[in-house]
Order: sequence, then structure tokens, then C-alpha cells
Amino acid sequence: MAGPAESLHIQQLVELLAVVSSSPDEASAIQNAVERSAQALEAEVAAAVIDGKVVASIGYPPGDVPHEEIVALTRQERSELDVPGLGGSPTVTASWAGSHPGHLVLARWGAPFQVEEQNLVRGMARVLELTLTMLRTLVAEHAIRESLQERQRLLEHLSAIQRAISHREDLQDILDTITSGARDLLGDEIGLLWVRDEPDSRRARLAAAAGTRPVEPAHRPVVDLTAASPAGEAIVTDRVAVRHGRELQSRMLRQLGPSTVHASMAAPVHDGGVLTGALVVASCDTNRRYTPADEETLSAFAENVSLALTDANTLVRMRQAHHDPLTGLASRGLFLEQLSQQLAIAEAEGRTLAVLFLDLDRFKDINDSLGHAAGDELLTETAGRITAQLRAGDTASRFGGDEFAVLLSRVDGPQDAAAVARRIVTALAAPMRVADQSLRVGVSVGVALSSTDGHEPAELVARADLAMYEAKHRGTGGYAIYCDTVPGG
Repeated sequence: MAGPAESLHIQQLVELLAVVSSSPDEASAIQNAVERSAQALEAEVAAAVIDGKVVASIGYPPGDVPHEEIVALTRQERSELDVPGLGGSPTVTASWAGSHPGHLVLARWGAPFQVEEQNLVRGMARVLELTLTMLRTLVAEHAIRESLQERQRLLEHLSAIQRAISHREDLQDILDTITSGARDLLGDEIGLLWVRDEPDSRRARLAAAAGTRPVEPAHRPVVDLTAASPAGEAIVTDRVAVRHGRELQSRMLRQLGPSTVHASMAAPVHDGGVLTGALVVASCDTNRRYTPADEETLSAFAENVSLALTDANTLVRMRQAHHDPLTGLASRGLFLEQLSQQLAIAEAEGRTLAVLFLDLDRFKDINDSLGHAAGDELLTETAGRITAQLRAGDTASRFGGDEFAVLLSRVDGPQDAAAVARRIVTALAAPMRVADQSLRVGVSVGVALSSTDGHEPAELVARADLAMYEAKHRGTGGYAIYCDTVPGG
């Protein structure tokens, strides 16, 4: 389950995507992005810089925007920005590439931007980049197409896709919809989407298909880029690739097509600005000729693939950054962030919370004798047993190695926290089935409670750590409660 901070950041990215993607034009999208990012990061100042110029800002009086200072931030020539009425303040910048490269700049009074906040700003910049590209593509498409009916069909397709992305619908369903939509709107028989598993891979897998011979998802081909041409050409060159003539079509198109393919076209697809695949349409009509307008239409659909992939993978990367990949528990950084938030709330409400610090007693012996795979299995089982003893609102974290930490968001005193510690000790004292063996591990637990005079998160964890060593000194499988004089319990 996602933690509060991660869930908030995901919600903020979704809200930004919904706002900027529904903007009527590029200027509105940029201004909306600047305002929404300032609101999400509680920043006093925010600005967008494109082609070396400040094109939108918030937090400064009209006509008094410090253009040169903001642009200097994007060039890393300065690290602070004067906020009206507050003076020099910490800043964060995130850039995007493309035909019109730019930067998102924020400044706020007080504490510097944390790593998680910097990642959020980078995600916001990527969302804005892809949306601006989509808007520019649509503008170009509108200028080229003379048929109002065709323009309306395109907008309906893209709007439906945008809604699906913003509503977090299944990624595979979105990719299938885009692939079939591009084929249908261009009037071709075949639609394909090829995606590389790694940015520098020379091979691509078939991620979606429309109008081909039946292909089971489990048996979708993975081919060398040269066999996936014109997709391979689009992926290598980062440009739309067009091929007319039966002899120029790829072997894979000949295998997948319902009949002989005479024309094909591919547009590059990106994930977070990195070239990662290509969207392909192909025709069995001997007279088919792709026009510049057709290229623009396919590019518009390819940009929506990029947006869908970036959105989905940004969420995955955010979760990976906030959670231990082995156990799925909160990472050390996320735990300390949540502890800081809960300490502030507890102090305001006059209540007490507790931190438990856990260290397995025989993990090293088991890991050395049975191997790392068994050690990983033991840690995963330990994580499950710990979380099973917690209450709603409590948080478990893996700090590293065989150390774990638990945040009890509300306790009625030492005995309340001790009751949870005893449950964990009892649960981990029971034998575990690891590497086809029944093992007894045991755990030492240190308990530290917050006080009315307040604690820093690291201080509270350190006190729980000291109490844990006291418990370990007393013997395997027990707990100790930190006291202001000496650890005890």
C-alpha cells in the first residue's frame, strides 16, 4: 500500500496532468502548470522558462518579474532567488527537452526542497513537456487538415485517450486503444506498437497490435530492430519513417499482416524523454501514399503513447524510490518523512507516538550458512510477520540489512507500545520455513516514545536503537523501553 507522502505526490501528478491536458492552448497549459506546481510544493514563487525566456510566473507583481535572475537559475549560475518580502530563498529547477526546451523553477521561504519533492518537480516538468508537444501537434494537425469531420474524429480519439490516462485506466488497454485508434483514423489495415525493454537495447517487443493475425499476449514477438522496420528506423533516427513499396516492408510486417503490405509508417515513442519505441501503421492498398498530414496524425497518437508510458513508469519509479524492493516495506527515507509529519501532528494534538527499532538476532549466521537467497526469504517472511502485528495507521520500514523500524502513530503510554513489541517478539520467535528448513530467528526490539517537548525524527530513532541494544544485551528475543536516564523497561 502506498504511503501518505507517495500517495500525495501521485495525486498531485494526476491533478497536474488533468489540468494541463485540458488546457485550450499552450499558454494556458504553461500558466496552469506553474500555478499548480506552486500550490503542490507550497512555493511562494514559480516560473516557466522556454527558449531562455520567462513565459509564465506566479508570486511577483505584474511588470516586476526578475527575468535575468530566473534564467540564471536554469543555467546553474545561482542557487537562490529573492522572494518578494522574504529575501533569498531555496530553489528547485527541472528541465525538459524537445523542440522548445524549457525549465520549471520554484522558490519558497524556509527549508530546502527534499529529494522526494525534487523528483515530484521533475515528474511535473515531464508531464508539461509531453502535454506541450501534444498541443503543438494538435495545432499543426488542425492547420493541415481541411476536413472538419476528420479533425473532430481526431480530437475525439485523443480526448478519450487523455481521459483514460488521467483516470489511471489499465496501461495495456490504453496502448491497445491508441494503436487501434491510429490505424482506424488513418484508414489502414494494421497498427503495431513496438517498445524496447531497455533504453540501449537493440531489440523491441510487440506491445500492442490491431488488424494482425491473432497473437497471444504471452507469445508476442521480440525482434531485432532491423526486423521491426520501419519501427527500427524511427527508433534509431527519432523521426517518422515512411516506406512505400512491397519490397521495402519488413519481414515482421509480412508475417503479421493479413495480406501483403505495400506501405508502412512509424513514429517514435518516448518514455520520460528517452527514445523507447515506435507506433506503426501499415496498409495493404497498392496505391497507399502517406502524406505530411498523415505523419502529423500518427505523431499525435505516438505522443499519447509517450504520455501513457511516462505516466505509468513515473508512478513505478516513485514507488520504487519510496519502498524497499525486497520486502515492499517503506524505505528509510519514507519512514523518516512520515515520522516527521506524525511528530508534528502528535505535538499539535497533544498525543504520543512511539518508534520501535528491530534487529534480528541470528540473521547473519543463517545468511552466511544458507546463502543470500535464504536470507532474502527470511527477511520477506519477517516483514510479513511484523506488519501482521500492527494496527491501522502504523507503518513498518526496512532500514537496511536485518534492521526494521515501526512507527506507532498513537499510543496511550509505554505499556501500549510494549504490547505491540511483545506481539512482534512472539511472532518472530515462532519457527520460519526457509530453504526447506525450520528456523528460529528471534528479534531484539527497542522502544522510544515521543515527549511533549518534541523530538527530531532521527533523535527518536536513535533512542529506539539504543533501547534495542539494551534488549539485545539482556538476551535473545526481548524488548526494552528507552528512558531519559538510561535505556530500560
